[in-house]
Amino acid sequence: MNLHVIDGPNFSGRTRRLREWVGLPNDSTLDPTYNKYAYIGPDVASCFSGISPTVTTEIELSATDRDAADAAKKAIEDLGFGYCLNQNPFTLSGGEQVVAAIISATAGRPKRLAIDCALEQLSSDTREKVLTHLKGLDVDLLIADNRTDEWHFGPTDKMQSIPGAPVICPNEDLKIIQEPCEIELVDLCHAYIKGRPVLRNLNLRLLAGEMHQLKGQNGAGKTTLSKILCGLIKPTSGEIRLNGKTVQPWRKPGTFVSYHFQNPDYQLFTTTVQAQIAQSIQRAHILHWFGLEEHLHAHPLDLPFVLKKRVALATAINKKSGFLILDEPTLSQDKFTSRHILQLGSIGGFIISHSSFIAELPAIHLEKQGEGG
Repeated sequence: MNLHVIDGPNFSGRTRRLREWVGLPNDSTLDPTYNKYAYIGPDVASCFSGISPTVTTEIELSATDRDAADAAKKAIEDLGFGYCLNQNPFTLSGGEQVVAAIISATAGRPKRLAIDCALEQLSSDTREKVLTHLKGLDVDLLIADNRTDEWHFGPTDKMQSIPGAPVICPNEDLKIIQEPCEIELVDLCHAYIKGRPVLRNLNLRLLAGEMHQLKGQNGAGKTTLSKILCGLIKPTSGEIRLNGKTVQPWRKPGTFVSYHFQNPDYQLFTTTVQAQIAQSIQRAHILHWFGLEEHLHAHPLDLPFVLKKRVALATAINKKSGFLILDEPTLSQDKFTSRHILQLGSIGGFIISHSSFIAELPAIHLEKQGEGG
């Protein structure tokens, strides 16, 4: 196994280099295991076939033979994610999807595996376990990552951004409108599969204007809690109170909490960037701040992942809710961009990120509930 790591700012050509290394044209939508090589990008969900109801069948679909499939399933169990095997890949958290996608890809026994910023979604202990597992396989690794200084201490290729690349402009005065509120969680519980709790009797009070980091191992329920608060899913039991009154966010999704999705594709619904941010009273400032002025008429889903992530983030902070959840807002963003994006949390809420940039924020810890997801 040979491990090679590349670092550099956004628009330095890292993704193109990784895709070419595994034989994929830069604009290709070919299967990620094409030509016995595998590519896993930051939008990890796109690595799944979409026809497999469980991680187990996804692995079996990718595997070269029964032995490879069995070895991959055992690897997931050894990594502590065996409970994911019977779940639909699209119901997993971002970190769980990364583990499932990497192990599923290796079941095809590729000679080369390119991982493009996906490791940024893993907690430090999970990332170490995954890399240790990969180093024991007969596969060459090429990894692009914005946090190499946190985990890689060997030679790293440094790449430079191309002239004219779209960059954020953090000097622009960008004010976030908020409606002060207090959210209280009382004995909140949730389970996707009966008998396997993700959240258990969670009690928490959150105040507008106070930003925290939501910490926990991959699979501890960070994204699940976020989806409950913004109304995407209904909790199994427990109570949610807004300013002392019981509320049911799932009846009016997005009303009380503004949520920036880990996967930006889930948040982009219009045909142009301009329309996506059309409702903002400070649209010009937002477009300038995120470096999107040259992409007003582009379809959001046609943009590179880096820019899709910025458009989705701009959409989230555009709302007037009193509480903001940023789920991996710095995913695939370079160090300069990440530092300034995290300054947008003044509205209050919490940031889900495994980046060291948020270490100074007060932390809320979620414990992994046994075999929960």
